Amino acid sequence: MAPRPRKLPLPEVRNLIATLLSKDNLDEADLLSFAQLINGGPFKEPPPPKVKPLTLTAAKKAVLAHFDCATVSHLKKCQPFLMQMGGEDFGLKSTEDWLKLYRKFIAVPEHERHGTGPTCINGIDVLQNFRPWPVFGLNPHTATADDVKTAFRELAKTHHPDKGGDARVFDRLQKMRDSVLALMG
Repeated sequence: MAPRPRKLPLPEVRNLIATLLSKDNLDEADLLSFAQLINGGPFKEPPPPKVKPLTLTAAKKAVLAHFDCATVSHLKKCQPFLMQMGGEDFGLKSTEDWLKLYRKFIAVPEHERHGTGPTCINGIDVLQNFRPWPVFGLNPHTATADDVKTAFRELAKTHHPDKGGDARVFDRLQKMRDSVLALMG
């Protein structure tokens, strides 16, 4: 059985509050440290949310709606779809085929937004998903070219191969940066 946390006496709590209030630039870390002292130790991290994987039906429906198509046959003949695929081979049979299209044209499926590991940045696996805005942590409606460059430089500090990062991840980050900057003109 875990030992019971020590309760702080009221005068000690008041001293801690006075110390915090006397600081010029109180930040979240100071408040968290104070709360942990009151709590008697660190807080437990909540478990990640459980999200069901995107179904074949939902992925197919979203992609068809994106291209304003009623059927798969119509999608196969849809000029905007064919142009955006750029001659790329595509299958429309398996769940993974439709998930690839969903990732490409709609969004990262909810169940893939909390990834961890060396190829994940901000919860997104950059080798599987080409989603620059959430990877860079920027809002596409308000971000400037300088914001994109700054975000890229920050990520490069960790993900550049010379800094121990994965060359494939860094290459993908460069492509994301270049694509976004090209669209910004």
